[in-house]
Amino acid sequence: MRSRTRKVLHICTGLLVLFSLSARTPGYGQDVSFSQYYANPLYMNPAFAGTIGAPRLSLQYRDQWHQFKDAYTSYTAAIDLPVDLLQGGLGIYILNDAQANKILNNFQLNLAYSVRVQLDRDLFAHAGVQLGYAENSLKTGELIFADNLDYNGGIPGTSAESFEETKRSYLDYGMGLLLYSKKVFGGLAVHHLTEPDLSFSEDNPTDSKLPRKYTIHAGARLPVFRHGHLRKKFDISPQIIFQKQGISDQINYGLFATKSGLTGGAWFRQNFGLRYDAMILVVGFVNYKFQLTYSYDWTISKLAGHTGGTSEISLAFVLNKRKQANRLLPFFEPYRERYGTP
Repeated sequence: MRSRTRKVLHICTGLLVLFSLSARTPGYGQDVSFSQYYANPLYMNPAFAGTIGAPRLSLQYRDQWHQFKDAYTSYTAAIDLPVDLLQGGLGIYILNDAQANKILNNFQLNLAYSVRVQLDRDLFAHAGVQLGYAENSLKTGELIFADNLDYNGGIPGTSAESFEETKRSYLDYGMGLLLYSKKVFGGLAVHHLTEPDLSFSEDNPTDSKLPRKYTIHAGARLPVFRHGHLRKKFDISPQIIFQKQGISDQINYGLFATKSGLTGGAWFRQNFGLRYDAMILVVGFVNYKFQLTYSYDWTISKLAGHTGGTSEISLAFVLNKRKQANRLLPFFEPYRERYGTP
């Protein structure tokens, strides 16, 4: 069964790549979409660089569609830190996105810089820019096209004559803005400002541009107190994210609750046309030194029952004591009641 599934994936990948090379209609690329957006904030918005007032290491792994072996697997590693000399922060993140059993692979190395401005006593802004290097690679020897198959079920051979090169590298640019106070935050980001060419063929490169990605995000962290008492009972954090890239768009919205370091919640993901894609269930543990979170995407679209769902694991470490000026952050504020103030 696994070998049959892998063969189907190879055939589908070959057909899609061949279509994108030969068709006259534009072919659109799309970034990998993580369910735990704030587990690696640099990927969502470069303005997050250095925002928590201490060096932070973030690791993330996503395995999409368990029904198919290695259909989409993505890894990220990021570190960011404040730099007083620059009046802001620096960050670097690495992403590797492998598709169709690693036949098509995207590697990214990105640098981010943000500058911090205090607008009011409890209102801050970060403006960020991102410079990146990316490389797409294709294993043409593992592609199977329709004309490679005979009616007896054999595979005579795979031809890569349609491809002039199997690697494509490019520079990438992005920018973002972040606003936050003690309880609420919001921001926007634009990635792929120059819309780089992704085509493996030189015939018609303008048809294979990576479209700009626009992101708007907002949220809050609200303490809930026990009736008649000043002692906090738990925190709730509503969040919402809008994204649009080319012909693709999505809305993610959900609510987290955190008590004594334990956090849990649910998100919904849909497009702008109100078509639901998935319900995302999240559980984790948070304190002032590290954060561990697991999420599961439960497919509720027409693909329900055919994907096997999606798992995502994230782990973040705060590597030093946070500065006093950066403690009140609604997008990264560990539960204080039991574990003490960082």
